[in-house]
Amino acid sequence: MPELPEVDSYRTGLDKMIKGWKLEGGKSIWPKACIDDFSRVKNQKIISFDRRGKYLIIKLSKYYIIVHLRMTGRIDIGIDTPKYTTVQFDFDNGQKMCLVDYRKFGRIWIVDDTKPIIQHLGIEPLSSTFTLKKFKQLISKRSGTIKPLLLNQSFIAGIGNYLADEILFRACIHPLRKANTLSKDEIKKLHNSIKYIIKKSIDYGGTTFLTFRGPEGKKGEFWKKLQVFRKTGEPCPHCKSPIKRIVVGQRGTHICENKQKLENY
Repeated sequence: MPELPEVDSYRTGLDKMIKGWKLEGGKSIWPKACIDDFSRVKNQKIISFDRRGKYLIIKLSKYYIIVHLRMTGRIDIGIDTPKYTTVQFDFDNGQKMCLVDYRKFGRIWIVDDTKPIIQHLGIEPLSSTFTLKKFKQLISKRSGTIKPLLLNQSFIAGIGNYLADEILFRACIHPLRKANTLSKDEIKKLHNSIKYIIKKSIDYGGTTFLTFRGPEGKKGEFWKKLQVFRKTGEPCPHCKSPIKRIVVGQRGTHICENKQKLENY
């Protein structure tokens, strides 16, 4: 699933490519992907791009287009309509913006207010408000298992499976640890790792596992820097112990048992 870094690559890349373009209309090729009124976008210019968690927000002259790519969605800009397009927007210059999604889970909303769609989201991990003090306050109220907590979009917005594995590995925290067992030093390491891993992934254009392509059609390159995710059986880059795959909260999870110890918790 495209996570925060992948969506952020669309935010910055599309801003350079199509900001100021005027829309003529659009349509749902897969009806469930967008049930809103496409007549709203006619003669609307693209003003700016924003992101909340895994949601891409496109500000128009009057309305907003909100995109959630879900598991296999990507955004293509071009003259043709690619195979597996579920939603298509048409510009007055003949170009199209398409949600391409072979599993058809991605969703688009055309709204005059973004709040009903994104109000459930938690704090942005790269925002100025995500300080160590704030993180301590947030985590002090939690007692659940740490990996599902990181994946909880109402706790922190934008973290998905591969980011969570890499964050916990860098912080030397086992994904089955309970949040209320973390020491002050571990909370500090976790806060630092959240910011570091997300920024590093953004620097590399996100990660491509299946269908993700950036706004210029490029694959995300952060997969080259992954330490544990999908590295089952390979040696840990720090201690050479084999990376193990376990299941946490019904999600495949990758750890170094030597670096991320669970004993006594």
